[in-house]
Amino acid sequence: MRTVKRIVIGTAGHVDHGKTALVRALTGIDADRLAEEKRRGLTVDLGFAWMELPGEVHADIVDVPGHEHFVKNMLAGAGGIDLALLVVAADEGVMPQTREHLVILSLLGVPRGVVVLSRCDLADGETRALAREEIAEAVRGSFLEGAPVVETSAQTGEGLDVLRALLAEEAAELPPRNIDRPFFLPVDRAFTVRGFGAVVTGTALDGQVRPGDLLTVSPGGARVRVRGLQSCGREAAAAFAGQRVAVNLAGAEPGSLARGDALAAAPSARANALLDVRLAAHPASARAITHNQRLHLALGTACVLCRVRLLDREALAPGESGYAQLLLEQPVAVRPGDRFVVRFYSPVETVGGGVVLDIPARRHRRLDSAVLARLQCYDGADARGRLRFDLAEEPMTREQARERLFFLSDAEFSTAWKGLLADGEIRCAGRLALTPGTLARLREELLGVLADYHGAHPLDRGMPLVLLRERFPGGLPEWFAEEGAVSRAGDALSLPGFAPEGTELYRRTAAELLALYARAPYAPPDRAAALAEFPPSVPAGRVFDLLLEAGELVEAAPGLCFARAAWESARETARNVAGERGSVTLSGLRDALETSRRYAQALLERMDADGFTRREGDAHLLRE
Repeated sequence: MRTVKRIVIGTAGHVDHGKTALVRALTGIDADRLAEEKRRGLTVDLGFAWMELPGEVHADIVDVPGHEHFVKNMLAGAGGIDLALLVVAADEGVMPQTREHLVILSLLGVPRGVVVLSRCDLADGETRALAREEIAEAVRGSFLEGAPVVETSAQTGEGLDVLRALLAEEAAELPPRNIDRPFFLPVDRAFTVRGFGAVVTGTALDGQVRPGDLLTVSPGGARVRVRGLQSCGREAAAAFAGQRVAVNLAGAEPGSLARGDALAAAPSARANALLDVRLAAHPASARAITHNQRLHLALGTACVLCRVRLLDREALAPGESGYAQLLLEQPVAVRPGDRFVVRFYSPVETVGGGVVLDIPARRHRRLDSAVLARLQCYDGADARGRLRFDLAEEPMTREQARERLFFLSDAEFSTAWKGLLADGEIRCAGRLALTPGTLARLREELLGVLADYHGAHPLDRGMPLVLLRERFPGGLPEWFAEEGAVSRAGDALSLPGFAPEGTELYRRTAAELLALYARAPYAPPDRAAALAEFPPSVPAGRVFDLLLEAGELVEAAPGLCFARAAWESARETARNVAGERGSVTLSGLRDALETSRRYAQALLERMDADGFTRREGDAHLLRE
């Protein structure tokens, strides 16, 4: 099966340095699509073309405007670039937008590129050499330092074959896009085609899509269906990450889509107006970024105003970086790992950029060590490192952990999860996963909670599970009981070895209660009378119940109990009477025990209920 590598090449450079002419010479496609662009002879908005490169590489090309007034449009097209073409006119050399575009490409993390010396037909050898020197100085310290410089002419064809070969070599070094992740496409154009409806275009950054797929418009949350796809001007059966694509949508209201929106297969993106980021002030900037400053934010194809809250300092001097929260004036579709650029509000100039680390639910306190530790962990962490940190902070079910890492593919998440389990870096307890350190901490916390409960309720068998589950969710209390860390008695947990019978309160109160029953073994007080012997501050009722549970007291009738010794003696007496007379009667047992009819009747009824005796008329026969 033929495997084609898909990449996106983006032009960059000063206005009128020949970017569009170069694209037309390479591809045969005029990327200037607007009447204004053709009239003025300069690119105003994004243009698009494509070509096939050696080595089974398909390259979509985004041609960006070079004029300083259209940097906002340039930013909308630069976010999905795999490979940059920095175009510098040989007869003019490096100019202001050359430098700003280079800064933007660097801030957006474009990994590779080629420098093109254009319009060489207008420059002699000395002028070309001077331009090369300026280029070497301009790219020093950037991702283009050491990149090849190709001398070209769109008019004569000079250097075009060399450039194509170099682009193929650079493309071969690029890692493939992840087509297994959920589909995500920032929209850079949206329009309506009569008879077809809504159409959007953009660069697919992750995943794949086919006609019939359901997608979400973010922000906004509208659900739409893919009616059809086009790539390179032709109908397509599918579109993949790293590919320019036009998507015809069903279910979209006219005018409801615009540049800055995104098409996402749930749950590949979140719409949010609050972002946790690592923010860097570019070294070439002449201005610092200060706390609470208002900035323009370019993220994906969106450009919105925001306010920056520096979390670890008061200002970022040029060349410095730190952690911040961006408060956006309107939400954008975003994923952790997305890169962005910030520009001053006035005057509008590029001053920095960075990477989105997290999508928080609320504002953080500044200088909060826990917040900064989390952001430091997320900064550059792979899926495994991020998952390990999340589970160390908060135990989660597998489903909850997957939701936190929504932007990954199932395979990426599964690999991280299984790897952590296999290496013992996380454990499963109940329905939760957590790190061994967190598990040990929660065990000690549970033991402390139970100890406190025993201190406050010394006569309870243990703390009810219904209370423990509020503090320790996910089946953790039951899991600790199964592991033997704590003891379980019905629906309550206790410390290992704990029993209310072992407490001093129980022993003292039980002794006093049993002494009451020992004084008149066959004419004992009823429960109410026995408890009335104790002050309200003594939990005699609870001890009474525990004595019943332990069999130290035997209930013969409601509220009427006998000490175990008296009960066993009464049974033996009944056996002896029945042995002598063939049966035992109420009066016979009464006389033998020297008690009253009330107590003898209660004893005989309990013996019948236990199956020790069987009543026939007024007689009770032994069952044995």
